[in-house]
Amino acid sequence: MKINVQKTALKSVKDHTVIIPVYQQGSQVILPDGGNHLKLLVEQLKKEKAFEGKLKQVCYLRCVKAGQSQNVLFMGLGKKTELKLNQLREVLIKASARLGKEKVPSFTFHLGSVVVDCDCPEYLAQAVAESLILPLYQFSKFKKDATQNSGVKAVTLAVDSAEALKTGNKGVAKARTMIDACNLVRDLVNTPSNELRTDHYAAMAADIGKQAGLKVKIMKEDELKKGGFNALLAVNKGSDQPPRMVILEHNADKKGLDTICLVGKGITFDTGGISLKPSNAMEDMKCDMAGSATVLGLMQIVAQLNLPLHVVGIMPITDNMPSGKATVPGDIVKSYQGKTIEILNTDAEGRLILADAMAYADKQYKPKLLMDFATLTGACVIALGEAGAGIMGTDQKTMDELKKLSCKTGDKIWQLPLWDEFRDEFKSDCADIRNIGTTREAGASKGGIFLQAFLNDKTPWVHFDIAGSAFTHHPTHRYYPKGATAACVRLVAEFLSNRR
Repeated sequence: MKINVQKTALKSVKDHTVIIPVYQQGSQVILPDGGNHLKLLVEQLKKEKAFEGKLKQVCYLRCVKAGQSQNVLFMGLGKKTELKLNQLREVLIKASARLGKEKVPSFTFHLGSVVVDCDCPEYLAQAVAESLILPLYQFSKFKKDATQNSGVKAVTLAVDSAEALKTGNKGVAKARTMIDACNLVRDLVNTPSNELRTDHYAAMAADIGKQAGLKVKIMKEDELKKGGFNALLAVNKGSDQPPRMVILEHNADKKGLDTICLVGKGITFDTGGISLKPSNAMEDMKCDMAGSATVLGLMQIVAQLNLPLHVVGIMPITDNMPSGKATVPGDIVKSYQGKTIEILNTDAEGRLILADAMAYADKQYKPKLLMDFATLTGACVIALGEAGAGIMGTDQKTMDELKKLSCKTGDKIWQLPLWDEFRDEFKSDCADIRNIGTTREAGASKGGIFLQAFLNDKTPWVHFDIAGSAFTHHPTHRYYPKGATAACVRLVAEFLSNRR
């Protein structure tokens, strides 16, 4: 899909459809310069209560001439003095989704026709481009009659001045990087497990890493056995597919840079193992590798933006299958870090592969910050639904910064506690630690408690539980059509971009 920036007055926009913002001022509706000839129409719509300019209202009309465009979509922005950037994002998302549903071939939004609380014109252009393009994603690879990206083929941001054109192009260039990575993550997470075997997925990740200029290493089964990654191998025991651990490095050979490790859960399909899941909606368990896909997308962004950081992405990859060879409840394994784990529930497998991968990252790279991403607990879905991710960890400064950026990027997060009261539940009668607590309450936090046990106490760490937000069943949910969302990719990418 093409994303263009052009210097054009609103009244001169020539496209299939133009988006016209409408504000409320008391009982009046206010249109931007260049759209005033439509005021009588908007007032009539208001009189009929079809469109009143309220925040997040949209109204699409065909064969209504707006400047040189033949169709118009009015979008309500509420009171001009109260508009926030995140509100503008949400209105644009709704407008874009509507135009996608109408299958318009192209549309234009005039960037200069809105006033919003953003002190960086470049970021405003980026935010607008992301908001208009991300809702148009389609996953149609396996549909015989579907055409990839059918519907909207081009989106244009129009600006008034040469300076705005310059900043607009910079913002859109960064938006393209974000959008490409998000759509990579969505494609991977939406792909069924028979098309994303563990070895195939690892090879694909390696190819993407090499194309981005990253240093790449794939650890295969023999090396994992030799290295003592027994928690990862325990999850893989019931599988006919080999385990892998992919390591991607940006700026591997540069000295004096802060090291940040990103670790992502890569369960290509989760049956629950011997602790078998219910069959209802088990097909969604193809998304259980979303954490690793998030890491891959982030590493692509880090490389393309050439951030001045040493960033290491680690993707432990396996599926979780029941068989005569599978790990069974009560088995004890010795983890990479050295702690023995009593596996009481084989469906609490993500934390096992993360325990080994995070301990490896901590020991080998001694990071200034370690972040992990996982569709870890159903408890997080119950707590937060699909709207956002749960975060927790030991680095409060980073979590506070992420919360601020969440308001800016629209990727919702909510901090959950790691209370000491939960720790006693992981005491085992016959091993160093058990892989589940003794009760189901506060399951998301308890997942974090388990992971923390495999890190050095001094390592700054943030855990993202994206179990609810990585995959949505609601087609109109914010940026996302039904399926994979690429939750937290843009949020963490902005955080890394700001870190110097």
